[in-house]
Amino acid sequence: MKKFWKQLIPAVLAVMLLASCGEKNLPAEGSLPESTPSSEAETSEISEPESSVESSGEESSEPESSEPEEELLSSVRTLEMDYDSMIVANYDIYETPNVLPKGSQPYYAVEKDGKWGLIDENGTELLPCLADAAVGLCPEGHWTWWASCTSEEWDQFSAAVEEATEMPLCAGHGGGSCRLFATEPGEPARVYWGMEGAGGIEALEDAHTQGDAFFPTLYTSLIFEGEDMVDLEPGGFWNFSNREGEVLCPDEEFEQVGWFGGESLAPVQKDGKWAYIDGEGNAVTEFLYDSCWGSSYFYSSDTGEYAQIAPCYVYGFWNGAAAVLRDGKWGILDETGNEVVSCAYEGGAPYPGGAWLKEDGSWNLYLLNE
Repeated sequence: MKKFWKQLIPAVLAVMLLASCGEKNLPAEGSLPESTPSSEAETSEISEPESSVESSGEESSEPESSEPEEELLSSVRTLEMDYDSMIVANYDIYETPNVLPKGSQPYYAVEKDGKWGLIDENGTELLPCLADAAVGLCPEGHWTWWASCTSEEWDQFSAAVEEATEMPLCAGHGGGSCRLFATEPGEPARVYWGMEGAGGIEALEDAHTQGDAFFPTLYTSLIFEGEDMVDLEPGGFWNFSNREGEVLCPDEEFEQVGWFGGESLAPVQKDGKWAYIDGEGNAVTEFLYDSCWGSSYFYSSDTGEYAQIAPCYVYGFWNGAAAVLRDGKWGILDETGNEVVSCAYEGGAPYPGGAWLKEDGSWNLYLLNE
């Protein structure tokens, strides 16, 4: 499998330090949010979901309080550090947005006063909050942390983070893109790769599908710019297809979609909002959820140019749970699409089988009990 990767864009950075972390007991059951959300939602054109989320199409008042049952959640740990935001430190590739592979240790880009650093799942600082952009991974598996420091300091930071994670800092390099595409529904997907003005087509292989029966597929036309150069027509639409070209939601044209990743649900976007569908293409939530992580370049038909958009994705499911953002507040979905923790928290980040949720200045890790 060939890998081509897109250009990394360095940023100008300044200096701050993080505080240490600790643990305490999580909030009492009475402090958990309501389990039945209320939102202004648009009607989905795909199969009507059976969900706890109700929408009248008009702005509604808060529903009656209904706390999640005690056995649904278990508390694990609390980070005392008051980070403004946390996101999964991951490969920020818009063609295949997803969390880290199953079994991987979660790492988190953390932001304080506009500067970004890196911690592990226990809150141990791996990189201080010095960078203007969120810490991520380049295609070579190196940390992208563009902080303003001397070369000696850079070497020290790189050695320390590599010792802790087995991944050093990225020194910067060229890159490209890789997309699964078809020119029309029913056509089996192929692989488009592009790198700094050049592009080509490859046959789809098992490794490209990440093990999913249906995988994200972009439907658009090819542009031939020369004997050895090819590109994809800007725009198009997204859906899911299998190796034979069968489309999962044949009546839909989504703005973006995410991977199933071996889970029961996957995210889809229309009119800027996200919903989740099952493996048969049925909607299990309304289009309620907002983009909350990642950045990429998207083509604007209005300007005829590409513009960087951030954030631009939602989180997929991770071991049966998804952290979701709705109207500026965070909650947790279970694998049936039920908002088992209502979107009432000021911050959120995914974790296998649960999520980090921020309340009263601390980040609390909740896990869904089986």
